[in-house]
Amino acid sequence: MHILLVSNYPPPYEGGIQFVLGQLYDRCVRLGHRATIVASDTGIPKNPTRTLVGVPASNWLEQHSIPFPLFDPLRLIRALNRLLPETDAVHVHGLLYMSSLFAAIMARRRGIPVVLTEHVGMVDYHQPVLNLIQRIAFHTLGRLCVRAADAVVVLNERVYGEMQPLIRRGTPLLKVPNGVDTALFYSPTTDERPRLRAKWGFAKPTILFVGRLVKKKGIDLVVAAARLAPEWDFAICGKDTELLETDLPNVRVIGKVDQPTLRELYGAADVFLLPSEGEGFPLSVQEALACALPVVVSDDPTNREYLDETVAAFAARQPEAISAAIRSIIGDEDHRAAMSAAAYAWALAHFDWEVTVQKYLELYQG
Repeated sequence: MHILLVSNYPPPYEGGIQFVLGQLYDRCVRLGHRATIVASDTGIPKNPTRTLVGVPASNWLEQHSIPFPLFDPLRLIRALNRLLPETDAVHVHGLLYMSSLFAAIMARRRGIPVVLTEHVGMVDYHQPVLNLIQRIAFHTLGRLCVRAADAVVVLNERVYGEMQPLIRRGTPLLKVPNGVDTALFYSPTTDERPRLRAKWGFAKPTILFVGRLVKKKGIDLVVAAARLAPEWDFAICGKDTELLETDLPNVRVIGKVDQPTLRELYGAADVFLLPSEGEGFPLSVQEALACALPVVVSDDPTNREYLDETVAAFAARQPEAISAAIRSIIGDEDHRAAMSAAAYAWALAHFDWEVTVQKYLELYQG
């Protein structure tokens, strides 16, 4: 079958949605299906192994931490009109993007099955005006996109509840977790870990943050926690993190890295820290677990849906609480080692891409 994968940005753009899109593409093709990605063309280098139709779009909102490209609507319609006649299923990612809305409505009119994955749901921008605009958009344009879908997939109970008022009666609403590529992210061996620590200069206990430089990721809390704990080192990497300004000697900004390098950092660190909010379930947490790295995450219902205390420490989004959670792991090496072993086993048991892809293929075919 031919599957049309529709998103705001294409892989390899830095972001969880794009990573999921790339995994779905590669694994569907590996299973003998044909796939095409439709996304904005914002000058991102293309992956020559994937079929991508890039649509011209303005990307100025990204400067304000809003990943919302403004597509050229006529070019988007032309691209979809050309692709849809030879498409068996359409999978749109994110209910508010122009690409998702146009693709879902146009496919439904042609009788082509549409699957919508809403990865994040409502995001608190900490600005009343932006939050109001988002809420209005969800219940107008978002409702149109949701009601054009034959099945809706979410990552957690919070977003499940947000989708229920928008969905058509009888439309399946499912929770399907994303997967982690365990061929790329895996536990370091006993000999490999000290070699990786030496390579990256991790002499002290090292806490690793991986995420984009956007407010919801909580990078300001990471820096504040580092200020309280000069005896630890904090390594920060991710898109745009090189723009972070800090004078703390125990904060090392690595910036954006590729996936193999990221796996090395997971393998070399002692604890993974992500005090984020308003997410589906971050892929970086899954990757860290697959690399046998204990995690410290925000104490919210979404994280507790997917994790428990054997692999994670849950902390309030306050520097003192975050430092205490890290100390509870680093201060007891036996406890850290037990969490490390449990983290790897947890990732293998709960985050299997093969299971995720099969569930999506059933939805495409159904």
